[in-house]
Amino acid sequence: MRWVLASVIALAGCAARAEPGIVAGLGTQGCATINAHIQPRQSWGQNGVAAAAFSWVQGYISAWNVIGLTTNGRFADLSSLSADAQWSRIADFCQKHPQAFLFDAARDMLANGLTMGAIIPMPPAGPADTNSPASPR
Repeated sequence: MRWVLASVIALAGCAARAEPGIVAGLGTQGCATINAHIQPRQSWGQNGVAAAAFSWVQGYISAWNVIGLTTNGRFADLSSLSADAQWSRIADFCQKHPQAFLFDAARDMLANGLTMGAIIPMPPAGPADTNSPASPR
C-alpha cells in the first residue's frame, strides 16, 4: 500500500512542475507516465494511480457539467457508460496517445464517449412566481 501512496505522490509532484494555467493536478500528468503504472485491461481499482486518474477524470467531467448546466442546460451523462467502460476509454486513449495528457483523455471521453443531455432551462424566479414558497413575512 505504501508504494501506491508513493506513486500517487510522485505523480502529483511531477505534475506540479508542468501544469498549464487552466488545469491542475493529475490532469496534467502525461499518458506515458500513467501507462507505466497501469495495466490497461484491468479495472480502475487496480492501484492508486489508476484510481486517482479515474477520479480526476470524473471530477473534471462533473465540473464541466456544472458549467454546462448553468450556462446552456447541457450535460455529459456519466451514467451513459459504466465506470469500467469509462476507465477502458481512458486507458485506451492513453495507450494510443502516450504523448497526450490525462486532461486530453477526459476531453476525448466528453467528445466521443458520453451521451450528451439537456434540460429545459427554468426562467429566473420573480415576484409573480406562483410555484415558489410563500414568504415567511
